[in-house]
Amino acid sequence: MAKIRVLVVDDNINFLQLAQLALGTEEYEVITATDGQDGFDQARKEKPDIILMDVMMPRVSGLELIRMMLSDEEVRKIPILVMTASHFDPSTEGVFMQEPNVKGFLHKPCPVNILRDEIARALAA
Repeated sequence: MAKIRVLVVDDNINFLQLAQLALGTEEYEVITATDGQDGFDQARKEKPDIILMDVMMPRVSGLELIRMMLSDEEVRKIPILVMTASHFDPSTEGVFMQEPNVKGFLHKPCPVNILRDEIARALAA
């Protein structure tokens, strides 16, 4: 069975390591990127099945990354789960959820079982 390729884009190195530990199983292959530009480059190179990404990152923010991906034929259809530790009002979540490739909005820390459920749900959509 082929592994689910997950690209995790976050400027928090500890979170990237945690994601690798949590998802680095026989079911998932985890690829990491430390900011939005790196995430875009990795998405084009690696063609992951799904992307987990932070909102606030240096160089290229989460929203900018989503829009960059939408404008690129090669990666525009990759589903995205947005994850953030920040406390946004519901309208901010609404802005992200309007984007066609965003399939969910999760708050960090997120229990591993919920994260896996959301990945499965987003891939099935």
